[in-house]
Amino acid sequence: MATAKMTKHIANMTKYKLYYLNFEGRGEPIRLLFHYAGVPFEDCRIGVQDWKDTWKTKMPFGRVPVLEIDGVMLPESHAIGRYLAKKFGLAGADDLEAAQIDALLSHFEEFFKESIEPMLAMMAGFKEGDKDKFYNEKFLPDTARELPKFEKYIQDAGNGLHFKSGLTWADFQLCHFWAFSGYVFPGFFERHPILKQAADKFYGLPKIKEYYEKHAHKYLLS
Repeated sequence: MATAKMTKHIANMTKYKLYYLNFEGRGEPIRLLFHYAGVPFEDCRIGVQDWKDTWKTKMPFGRVPVLEIDGVMLPESHAIGRYLAKKFGLAGADDLEAAQIDALLSHFEEFFKESIEPMLAMMAGFKEGDKDKFYNEKFLPDTARELPKFEKYIQDAGNGLHFKSGLTWADFQLCHFWAFSGYVFPGFFERHPILKQAADKFYGLPKIKEYYEKHAHKYLLS
């Protein structure tokens, strides 16, 4: 867990600027990491048209999120999350647990790109396709196969989160997605109550609740 002394030192030493679109998506777990640690950052929220016209060509890989750290641009959400987790004391109890976190999130990323991202792109109008067919023939069977693996991590941890040491950056990444899925996909939490319990515990943390008292959820681009 981040300490007041540590986060004050980081805040005084480092200037952070997060570039992302004006909704939650992959940027929200990063915003929540900063808020939980009590470290100030500039939250640069980019409109869709501004992204297309101006910002896309300025980003290292043509994508966001990107975190600017004292003028150095760090792309890719998991690289950013891992970096901040190490700074904020949320990277796991030891090197082994840190590696287990990396393994779980790497597996999640593979699953997300194959089974979730195409569905979201169709829903947002960024990709052509039959979203209902994809949902029934790909999304539902893939989530039925893959999500019990994440549920087992929660059960094995025994604390309602994903790892035995307690809160880690994996919870910021995964619980945000579980909550998003519960909002977007009908019956998601009915099929996966263990994931709902983890999301409820995460969003019940005082600092996370405090954040959403000031910032309304914005799961989707509008």
